[in-house]
Amino acid sequence: MASVVVVVAGLLHAWRNTNVLTADRLCGDLVSAEKTDAVLPGSGRLDAEGDGLDDGDLTNTTCEVEKSSVVLGSGESRLTVRLWGVRGYDPLTFDGQPYPTGASFFSGEVTGGVDAHKAWVMLPEKCWTDRPVVAEFNITEPAADRAAFAVLATDTVRTIAARTGCGDLPGKPGTLVPPRSDAARPVSAGQVCGLDGLAVADQVPAGTTVLEEGQKAPADLWACKLTLDDETSGFVRSDGFMKYTATRDPLLIAAMRKFPGTVNGASRGGREGELVDKGAGFILRCAEGDPLYLAVESGLQYLAASKLHADLPRRDAYVEPFVTAAAKTFGCAAPTG
Repeated sequence: MASVVVVVAGLLHAWRNTNVLTADRLCGDLVSAEKTDAVLPGSGRLDAEGDGLDDGDLTNTTCEVEKSSVVLGSGESRLTVRLWGVRGYDPLTFDGQPYPTGASFFSGEVTGGVDAHKAWVMLPEKCWTDRPVVAEFNITEPAADRAAFAVLATDTVRTIAARTGCGDLPGKPGTLVPPRSDAARPVSAGQVCGLDGLAVADQVPAGTTVLEEGQKAPADLWACKLTLDDETSGFVRSDGFMKYTATRDPLLIAAMRKFPGTVNGASRGGREGELVDKGAGFILRCAEGDPLYLAVESGLQYLAASKLHADLPRRDAYVEPFVTAAAKTFGCAAPTG
């Protein structure tokens, strides 16, 4: 009898603290248990809440996977997956996560981004309804491996697209493009954020050091934030001075054109193109290759500096030089005809 009790106790322990008898896929078979286990830190059992896809509304899909254990000190970690309709440029804005300059991006057959706590992947265009659809993945504890997190996100979106018959995607993303470094660094004169010909020395308060952070330019998905190394602190400093975004990713360009508010006939840097959602960004037509989306956002440091320095240029003065330099760096020559 004692041996039976020991065996039963051992089985119960294994069931509660490992993934013995756990299904291979969770959340209505959308999410790989093995890939989730590799992303969520610690040890324990995976338990999921969520029935998978809503046949009537693709964006009404949410699932939560929790890893927990009764072993002392093991803690809990949680993955939340949801699909939602977005404005085409939403994944690249500085208002949400993953914060663009700290993200590792991937493009090609699959488009997305990932950091330690969040990943996103754009669904294929045939999956969209009245607006582009993105799958968003949040974890409560930092992922030890961003590449594994990107694989989990991509595999889930591949399964969703296959299930709904709206796309055929690979199970893994392309090469991840990480930030150039973990810390901000001083800008280079005449090549701010790695953009040929971009300078800001005469557009910031005299004597102020300017720091930059983001991916190396050019890249299919790219972002850069400028921060003034001054006396500002807290949220004002972390929001930065100027924030730049660029992409030639075809799916993101299509997403921006899909969302209402993108109009032809606007100009930036002496170039004709499309204004995205009343000025959120601008799409340049290029002589060769895909169009180039560019965006400039001013940060709270700019607002603070403009109140202290009456001679600080207006925000528009930062847009034209960026468009000109980015078009050169990203190989977007103006069409001749």
